[in-house]
Order: sequence, then C-alpha cells, then structure tokens
Amino acid sequence: MPRTPHRVFVADALGCLLLLFLGRFRLLGHARILPDVGELESWKHCPRCGTALEPLDGGARIECPQCGFRYYASSKPTASGLVLDDEGRILLARRAQEPDQGKWDLPGGFLNEGEDPRDGLRRELVEEASLDVEPLEFFDFVVDRYGDEDDAQWTLNLYWTCRVLRGTLSAADDVAELRWFARDELPPPAELAFRNNAKVISRWRDEHA
Repeated sequence: MPRTPHRVFVADALGCLLLLFLGRFRLLGHARILPDVGELESWKHCPRCGTALEPLDGGARIECPQCGFRYYASSKPTASGLVLDDEGRILLARRAQEPDQGKWDLPGGFLNEGEDPRDGLRRELVEEASLDVEPLEFFDFVVDRYGDEDDAQWTLNLYWTCRVLRGTLSAADDVAELRWFARDELPPPAELAFRNNAKVISRWRDEHA
C-alpha cells in the first residue's frame, strides 16, 4: 500500500491552523463558511392547502403539487431619502432597534404591498421624523441584506434625494435620535447601519466635495 507523502499531512495541519488563527482574531471579515439561508428555506407546507413542499431551483421558488400555489423568493424593496436642509446638511436617524441598533441610518423603510416607492418614502419620513418631504431625483439602488445573520432577508434599497416641505423634526419610537450632518461631519462607515448606507453616503459625500 503506497504511503501518503509526509508533506500532505503538514499542509493539512497548516491549513487547519490558519483557519483557526483567522477565526480566532476575526480576520475572515464577512466571508461565510455556511451557505446563506434563502427566503423559502422555512416554507415546509403550502400556505393554502397545507401540502408538504420542497423548494425548487435551488430554493428560488416553490410550487405546491396539490393546489398549484406558486411563490418566488425575492429581495424586499425599501425606499430611503437623502434629505437635505437649507444648509446642505443630510438627515440621519440613529436606530433604536435591531438589526444594527445604535447605528446611523438614512431615513426610510420597507414598502407596503402595492405601494409606489416615492409614496412609501413620504410615509416613512412622516412616521420616523414627522417631516413632509418631496422626493426629487432618483439617486441610487443597492442590493443588500437586512442584517448579518445567515437567514437575513435580501433587500432592494432605493434612494432619492429629498427636500423638506413642512414639519418639525421629531423622532419616532423606533428612532433613538435624528441629526443633521454636514458633509465633513458624517459618521465613519463602522457607525453606519447596513452596507448599503455606507455605499450611498460615500457616493453622496464624494459628489458634494
């Protein structure tokens, strides 16, 4: 029986030690060891007739063999605003809830079913900040996840620049603080909620240098 070269064992041992070292000091960043959990992973039975289900196309859709009900996994849409005051400062909201509790967020949120994104943006600004705003120009979109957990929902985040029409700034229950930031006063990326905000705010800051 042929012997396995000694260097193979050495390489395997070194590889294991490297993974342990990276994990111990958190140097793997956002790399995922386990596969992401899709939206339909927990759908075990049809919501209409109760028949057992199996995700199809790698978890992208389900189709009930009994009643024909179909559903497709998708990124959930959000609308957020780059709301500016008369001095050119941008409005940020400190999150009072998880995910990313305590970090700064652009005001906005998830859309209701069938809601126009701009109407959803107006609604969210009233709810979060007691401000009536007018969406002006579409600024950007970013696909992201709503948190860092493996089962976090995928989101499609839409951004508009906005101007304030009326209202007095007042934080809602799910907002710990509202604050206007000048371009050179913006929080660092580590203090911003979600990667999509860091990307969009960085672009806005660069374009207003």
